[in-house]
Amino acid sequence: MVICFMKLLYFPGVQSVLADDYEFAQSYKLVHLMQICDCEVFDYRNFDAKKSIRQVEKYDVLFGSSFGGYFAFNMAVITGQKCISVNPSLYLDKRFSMLMEKHPNKLSFIKPAQLEAIKAQPMKNKHPYIHILMNMDDEVLDAVKVIEIAEKFGCNIYRYEKGGHESSNFIGEMLPTIKQILSE
Repeated sequence: MVICFMKLLYFPGVQSVLADDYEFAQSYKLVHLMQICDCEVFDYRNFDAKKSIRQVEKYDVLFGSSFGGYFAFNMAVITGQKCISVNPSLYLDKRFSMLMEKHPNKLSFIKPAQLEAIKAQPMKNKHPYIHILMNMDDEVLDAVKVIEIAEKFGCNIYRYEKGGHESSNFIGEMLPTIKQILSE
């Protein structure tokens, strides 16, 4: 049962691109989001900065996790749309070369210049429509660094002590926060 009538564009994490057998139906974040919103999944294979920015403008809210958090966050800054990012890799542009070295064939369709093309820079205006949900015990990303970047943009930041990068606290702690944000 969908409880809100917002159109949500879901930017999944990097595993959706890297794993040959990745099933979106198994993404517990997406499964729970689909119960509360009209959701579509962003297809990274078609990523082009200018075209993607025009595409995301059709949605009410952008949602991203980790790798996808970079895309959702930056596109929200550019377009002014509501955004929720869980453990977002806000410095993906700096991590991307390492990911490319590890997975050159799987990520070849995303060019570093395209990542840079959507990278937003902090401005004087705040971005209270952007919500960052960060697990402080994230073992993949530097949570302090992510929060420092988010603070420069004046985003709403929600810190969680435990949950790791995989957000084991998604259902119990994060989902109620997400529902609250979507109802505002």
